[in-house]
Amino acid sequence: MNEQREVNIMLGGEFPTEVPTIGVWCGVDKGALYLADKGIRPLLSCGDFDSISEFDRKKIESISENFKIKESQDLTDADYALEELVRLYPSIEKINIYGATGKRLDHFFGNIFLLNNEKYETIELSIIDDNNIITVAKKGLTIFENIEGYKYFSIVPIYENTLMTIKNSKYEVENLALTLNRPNATSNEFKSNEEIKLEVSNNVLVMYSKD
Repeated sequence: MNEQREVNIMLGGEFPTEVPTIGVWCGVDKGALYLADKGIRPLLSCGDFDSISEFDRKKIESISENFKIKESQDLTDADYALEELVRLYPSIEKINIYGATGKRLDHFFGNIFLLNNEKYETIELSIIDDNNIITVAKKGLTIFENIEGYKYFSIVPIYENTLMTIKNSKYEVENLALTLNRPNATSNEFKSNEEIKLEVSNNVLVMYSKD
């Protein structure tokens, strides 16, 4: 079981219209109850569980392979879940995070910051909802493909003085200086089925979006 390479996480934000049926799951707080109600038995359920009833908490615990209650507020529920997953499954390579958007904006921004947290730099982290996929492109050259159903993509800088070169997209640039005070690399589009070549001087957020 410690050989898990890819895990889905369900947080307690806005839940997807349809829960993916492929893969294994970790449920976090209300996200764990959502999975339980869908008949999904998580590898791990964790959080402070302060927003659900004792009855529901016991229900979650009974169907979870691993169950952990977060007793400190030093970490967000999402960060705690990531730490526990890495501890339980050290071979993990990819984590898809659902329920990370919508509802509370403070939670949303906290979840965004986790994508670039150096603790998880060896893991491919993505936030996924019904309309968007958000991930990080690392410093240097990244080649990524069009994802079916996603018309647009945007590049959002995380650091000052980030330079970007992008090829094979609708709008191409070379050594564009990305700024933190205004969006100047949003709403780009894929061009046919060509792979996009993105080169950046610092890590950046990449956001795929539907129309």
